[in-house]
Amino acid sequence: MQASEPGDVLKSKLTEGLEVTLWDVWTVKDAKDMTLKKLIEHLETTYVGLEVRDILRGNAPIFFHAIMNAPGKEQDKNKTLNTALRTLAECDTDELYVDLAITCVRKDDPEAKILEGVPPVRVIF
Repeated sequence: MQASEPGDVLKSKLTEGLEVTLWDVWTVKDAKDMTLKKLIEHLETTYVGLEVRDILRGNAPIFFHAIMNAPGKEQDKNKTLNTALRTLAECDTDELYVDLAITCVRKDDPEAKILEGVPPVRVIF
């Protein structure tokens, strides 16, 4: 038997200056009355250079960029963006938080390639 130090965890580079690991979780606090629009704005200002595309709770979609930006969906998109996150995620009033999976692209990427390794987002109510 031999003792050794563990190796460093692998890091993924999302943007210049933003690296994440498999163990990272992005936390949003005090989101009791937060709308989906405010959540997206918060994430995009906190993690500069990223653009949020899709938001899911488990396998249930909350927001799909491709569907919401289709012609004729402007009213649906505005309604969804201005709805409380707790309502969209179908959270009970006694739930203290919700974990969301998000997909992001780099704002300056003309191909809009989905980034791998974006951490889950824990929204604490």
